[in-house]
Amino acid sequence: MAPQTRMPLLITIEDFDNFNQVKGCAPQAISDKLIDTIRALDEREELEPYIRSILFDSSNTPHGPAEIVDILTHHVKVRSVTGLAAFILKGKSFPTVRPTHVSHQIYRLEKISGLSFAVFAATGTILDAAKEQFCSTAERIGVKYAIFDATDLGRLFIAYGFFCPRDSRRISAGRCRCGYSPKTRIFNHLQIESLRALDECHEIGQSSGVVILPPGTGKTRIAAEDAKKFGAKRALYVAHTHEILDVAQSEFEAVFGGKNVCRHESARSLRSPARANLVTIQLLSRNLNSINLKGFDYVIVDEFHHAAAKSYRRMLQQTEQEFLLGLTATPFRGDRQDILELCGNNALVNFELRTAVESGILSPYHYFGCFDDIDYTKIRHNGVRYDVSDLEKALIVPERDAAIIETWRKRCEDSPTIAFCCSHKHATRVAESFNKNGTPARPYLSSTEREKRSRYVKRLASGSLRVLCVVDVLNEGADMPFVECLLFLRPTESKRIFHQQLGRGLRRYVGKSHCTVIDFIGNFKNAYQIVEYQGLLPLPDEEIAENFRRVHSRKEVLNLPLGCEVHFDDRVVDIFAEQTLDPRHATRHNIGRILLYRYEKLCRQLRRRATKQDVDRYSVLHSGFFESVFGSWTRFQQLVAARGDIALGLGLDVTAANVIL
Repeated sequence: MAPQTRMPLLITIEDFDNFNQVKGCAPQAISDKLIDTIRALDEREELEPYIRSILFDSSNTPHGPAEIVDILTHHVKVRSVTGLAAFILKGKSFPTVRPTHVSHQIYRLEKISGLSFAVFAATGTILDAAKEQFCSTAERIGVKYAIFDATDLGRLFIAYGFFCPRDSRRISAGRCRCGYSPKTRIFNHLQIESLRALDECHEIGQSSGVVILPPGTGKTRIAAEDAKKFGAKRALYVAHTHEILDVAQSEFEAVFGGKNVCRHESARSLRSPARANLVTIQLLSRNLNSINLKGFDYVIVDEFHHAAAKSYRRMLQQTEQEFLLGLTATPFRGDRQDILELCGNNALVNFELRTAVESGILSPYHYFGCFDDIDYTKIRHNGVRYDVSDLEKALIVPERDAAIIETWRKRCEDSPTIAFCCSHKHATRVAESFNKNGTPARPYLSSTEREKRSRYVKRLASGSLRVLCVVDVLNEGADMPFVECLLFLRPTESKRIFHQQLGRGLRRYVGKSHCTVIDFIGNFKNAYQIVEYQGLLPLPDEEIAENFRRVHSRKEVLNLPLGCEVHFDDRVVDIFAEQTLDPRHATRHNIGRILLYRYEKLCRQLRRRATKQDVDRYSVLHSGFFESVFGSWTRFQQLVAARGDIALGLGLDVTAANVIL
């Protein structure tokens, strides 16, 4: 038997079985323009999530030791040998990587138990001294090691469908703007779990199901992939806006091929269906009497929370599909109709926004709740929403416009921005105000011509437009990953609207580390629920009363996805406090949050830790409230002590779990 060849200590990117597609992308294919794009990638927000998504294997536990600072650990396979790898990643923050930039990470390699491979990947220039330090350490501890440069990373990201080899753009929805579609595309782990659930659904003969995933995580691709795998002869994809169909067309063409996909604009076209057919619900509703829907064997309804509407129900009554797939990010409806019953109460998967952000699929957000000096008690409300004409009178005022522009310039001037407005008139006025102040802006309305809409989106991406002022049309489905700022300029009256608007800014994009959200909050009805909308509650409401006394830190009371921040003006929290203490809304948990805020505010005023006597003397909410909610004053003090003086803002910013109330 021939002796086995020992693997050398120094290995290359081609040696990684996990990166086998890179062999089809030669170094010569990497242009200078792509190198510049790769060098602009952030190590935390882009390099790590991209590599993690390529390595992801749902059948294995991916990570090695947690708490290894600044090092990505993951199980890999190299020349058929499986082992734990540590990745030291350096992106745009380090155009030149010096020994001082990596010495602490290289030192930590020795502390990782069971390490088999070490990778030093940098988009910039690595000085020889830094290379020597890395290589000598790897050799001393006996692990195989590799060094990836910008060309290696460019090959990797082209091979796995992140960037276009023609124009170096980030690929979105399966296709570059130039028409290029990658041969290999990575499924994120939410897509993998969804497709697995669909496989099981088909195996046991179920005829329908709903996939519930956060905005921007790839629901449309799941539908296209499953329809093809299912063997659909005639698939029908239904949505309610052309922007959603734009994304769907790209995804279905990437999976089925352009010749097998037809986007129908007329009833006549639908009478000659392709294998995959894309259509708006409005077209179907107008022509139900003249269209035969019984020939479609696989039906997909996007934004499935709309399926409770009469137009969708009538359409579904005329289909005889073998399988019905619903897609939604927001299954909750304001009228409380149960959409799951339309799919036999079969929720195949249900992942929250937190999961997508913490796994690197979506960008983190930095949210600023700014006080809005509008008295909503004087605006008519029909029990569901505010009167639009009254809102226009209250919101369309020069002083408010000036405050909006000033805040935008302070937080994210020149960032591509979507401003959500309350009406066409309001959107037009906000756009005019930005233009008068030297910032190019346009209203983007349901009445805006489709060609003009498309032109506006391209201008926003290129930078010749900075702000799109919208009403409803971009709440759902639009693929605009370059958007870095969102302005909420109307009352957010439901969790569904909040999540839909937030989702427009969370798609990842080259150079985008996070999305800035600026929300103008007044005393509108249920404003306090904005905290719940962001997932700050670690427990379901019904569990809170039982578990509140057992929390050990303020982080357990105020919780956010990794990398996210939330800041509220003091006057906004005063609004929350006033509404929370209303007996109609009070729960142990939301009162607890307000008590924590009030206590920390008092500590900042006193510049020391407040005592029980201080609370009784200076606070409207006396110590009896604290004892009732937390069990005792001692228990509350233990909770506060777990965070220390930093959490109380004594000399430093008031942050806890990246939350500032």
